[in-house]
Amino acid sequence: YMYRCRVSNEAGSVVSNRATVNVYGPPTIKTNLTSQLTTVSMKVTLNCKGTGRGSITYYWETMNGSGGQWRNISNSSHRKLVVRNLQESQLYRCVVSNEAGRTRSNVANITVLRITTHPIISTTVKEMQDVTLTCLSSVDDVTYSWHRVSGSVPSISR
Repeated sequence: YMYRCRVSNEAGSVVSNRATVNVYGPPTIKTNLTSQLTTVSMKVTLNCKGTGRGSITYYWETMNGSGGQWRNISNSSHRKLVVRNLQESQLYRCVVSNEAGRTRSNVANITVLRITTHPIISTTVKEMQDVTLTCLSSVDDVTYSWHRVSGSVPSISR
């Protein structure tokens, strides 16, 4: 915005030089985070893009997937966050700041696929006797299949 001051009296008026006032607000986030499914051994990459005036800075926050408090992730001052070796599902969000304030991104839910109930280690049964083995996952809508060391048994879907 540009402003001038006008001073007047009965003798006339004079006008000052122009004054420019730049007004800007907090940055905006241009990319939405995407929720992802992963396994313990895989890495996940999250990207966040903020735009706005002034110097823009980034940091990332996380929360346990079952709830709690948001926590800052140390050494996370870049647009990209790489997460490795997650053991449990986590929520992530990006915070973009400038001199006028900060803006938080949408939340990405990173769900970890893992076995929550393992089958018994060893059992003995008589020939032709039924045996029940249980294996459960941390995620719904999965396919379970059982394999013998010397071959495969038909897949069982849930």
